[in-house]
Amino acid sequence: MKKDQPVVWHRFVFLAFAGASVLTGLTAALALLGYLGGTRAATLAADHGPLMIFGFVGGAIGLERTVAVRTRWAWAGPVCSALGVVTLLAGLPVAVPALLFTGSFLLLGLVYATVHRRQATAAVIAQAAGVIGAVSATLLWGFGDGGFAAAMPPAVVFVVATIIGERLELARIPVTAGNPEPLITGLVLALAAAGILFVAAPEVGHPLMGLLLVAVAVVTARVDVARRLVRAQGLPRFSAVCMLAGYLWLGLAGLLWVAFPRTTTGFLYDAAVHAVFLGFVISMIFAHAPIILTAVIRRPLPYHPVMYVPVALLHGGLALRLLGDAREAVPLWQAGGVINVLAVLTFLLTGVTLSVRASRRRARR
Repeated sequence: MKKDQPVVWHRFVFLAFAGASVLTGLTAALALLGYLGGTRAATLAADHGPLMIFGFVGGAIGLERTVAVRTRWAWAGPVCSALGVVTLLAGLPVAVPALLFTGSFLLLGLVYATVHRRQATAAVIAQAAGVIGAVSATLLWGFGDGGFAAAMPPAVVFVVATIIGERLELARIPVTAGNPEPLITGLVLALAAAGILFVAAPEVGHPLMGLLLVAVAVVTARVDVARRLVRAQGLPRFSAVCMLAGYLWLGLAGLLWVAFPRTTTGFLYDAAVHAVFLGFVISMIFAHAPIILTAVIRRPLPYHPVMYVPVALLHGGLALRLLGDAREAVPLWQAGGVINVLAVLTFLLTGVTLSVRASRRRARR
């Protein structure tokens, strides 16, 4: 056990950079909501999307995949991601962290290629399709003139393809009884293609991506075992509740993309972005954290009913936020946003507390 300890702490270090990204990203969210002022707050607000998607989600996924693939060269990906976070927070020209994040995602693509050579599966293909979106997003953000708003749709490709692919990989979706894997993988690949089309022709690619988001949500939710596990108890039920709620928000986001023209500012943009990144992505992270974090850091994260508190805050706050978006009511929008920040912070605090307590109990035994 002592022989493995340096590797475990090595993982903790890289996980800390993802943690720094999410904490700074949540601070940036408060700046966007109007609760922080000053020049630094304005700069931080502009970095909210890259910190949350490239630094936090991308960093965590890259670390998890690196641990799973068990090859030394793959650690270059988390190194690039960590340097991307550092240079972004240090205020270097945006091209510098953009290139570092791009490098981390390209290395993630090589990791998927390695895994696919070892065992070819549709799940790996679906996750690899997300790399197309991630690289497109980082390059658009770093070298385009539209900021993160212009890179948001390809970033959606990254998170959706990765999460749906991991649902297939974790064998939570039954692949018998008609074998839905090819259909789901085909929809994910079509979403990646629509993301490329968006870069060339945004007014065409945007509604097409919306249709595909709805299709991915409906088809995957129909066959996901979460529909049965929601009647179970403990962790299986908790995960199922989070996943089914995530699919609902993803489908709603797709409908918004189809029903309304593309915009990069305002209430409609806020609703279209956060229905995906909060309602779908964060809910799915809540669902899988006890499994994935335990595998990555080799520390238990046991289920406890208190974990439903941040889940309720997340979805209740998001519903309030979207109500504020629909009514263009700033107080409702702000209240929902603050509740969302509290939801993520509460989940982080709850997870750390439960993990530390479980580790201490194990040590005493």
